[in-house]
Amino acid sequence: MDTSELFELFGKNIDSEVVNQFLDKYPSFKVDKPDCGSQYVESKEEGADLLFEPDDGSQGEETKHLRDCQSIFLYSQGKDDHEQFNGDIPLGFDFSDSRETLLEKSTPERTWKIGQGEVPLEFPNPSHDRWDIGNAMISAHYSKKTGGIMYFIVSRKKA
Repeated sequence: MDTSELFELFGKNIDSEVVNQFLDKYPSFKVDKPDCGSQYVESKEEGADLLFEPDDGSQGEETKHLRDCQSIFLYSQGKDDHEQFNGDIPLGFDFSDSRETLLEKSTPERTWKIGQGEVPLEFPNPSHDRWDIGNAMISAHYSKKTGGIMYFIVSRKKA
């Protein structure tokens, strides 16, 4: 799957022609039921999920007309029963990269540890690092046990 096809969905409504054409082309993507105004479109086969929600975040169930693609999840092999995403990842990142390799490729704009918030870049075993990539952000989320990359999230910057 070409990553650019996923990125073209940013900001598109879940009922838009663009999203429907994408779903026709990739039938392994399944539309989940909405939950508090958020709605996932998942493909275990492609190793990618899409999050649709209003620009201002979850607002309850009756928001279908407001649900736009906000985030794309790209999974490593086996994470949440997904196959590994096989498209290009921004910044030349790869699932086989160590955190140190990611940091050599590009310095993140933020490092985060769940329970502590933003931490220094040198912090051991952070939950994730996040990079600015123009009109979006990409974050690498690490396993507590192994430190390996579990998934990347590419999120649309909001105006």
